[in-house]
Amino acid sequence: VIRENKGVSDVMPHLIYISREKRPKQPHHHKAGAMNVLTRISGLMTNAPFMLNLDCDMYVNNSKIVLHALCILLDSKGEKEVAFAQCPQRFYDAVKDDAYGNQLVALPMYIGSGFAGLQGIIYAGTNCFHRRKVMYGLSPNDIQNAKKDHGFTNGTLLSDKETIQKFGTSKGFVDSATHILKGTTFDHYKSLDLEAASEVASCNYEYNTAWGKEVGK
Repeated sequence: VIRENKGVSDVMPHLIYISREKRPKQPHHHKAGAMNVLTRISGLMTNAPFMLNLDCDMYVNNSKIVLHALCILLDSKGEKEVAFAQCPQRFYDAVKDDAYGNQLVALPMYIGSGFAGLQGIIYAGTNCFHRRKVMYGLSPNDIQNAKKDHGFTNGTLLSDKETIQKFGTSKGFVDSATHILKGTTFDHYKSLDLEAASEVASCNYEYNTAWGKEVGK
């Protein structure tokens, strides 16, 4: 998590590494589970409207890639039409003819273009800028029918009980998610609750919630 720390009283660093809890007999859901934990913790620490998903074995060869992604996501039509902006994977030092399609050339270059009329290509699992409110289950219909009173899904408002059932029992995270869904500012600089961050990173936080089904990965 990259967090601005100028003028704040806590001693948290500018760059924060997240390590989630795992237990042998509890499913961790692999990469999807890791992304969900990062989504919740970053929601408490920064609640930034966009998130970057980049695997540890990937690197970016364009210094303006963040600018390009934000131009897409911040476009006037992007709010209703763009859930994420992703870059295709490119592999180096592989076999030249690629008989088995391991370099995934056809998918982004040809098949992906064909998906343009079907709401765009699918999320490929990495190299992607996500819109946080979409990660929380917001659909284009919700944006068009937005009401500024509470969290909502499928065009209908959620009660406090429904919000907790959807996002979990952390009050701090529920507050941050509600602000994102409403499009209002969440003042995360007032305090940084490390206990709350630890709570949403626990291996059993997602039980009996919509995480992995309607929310997150």
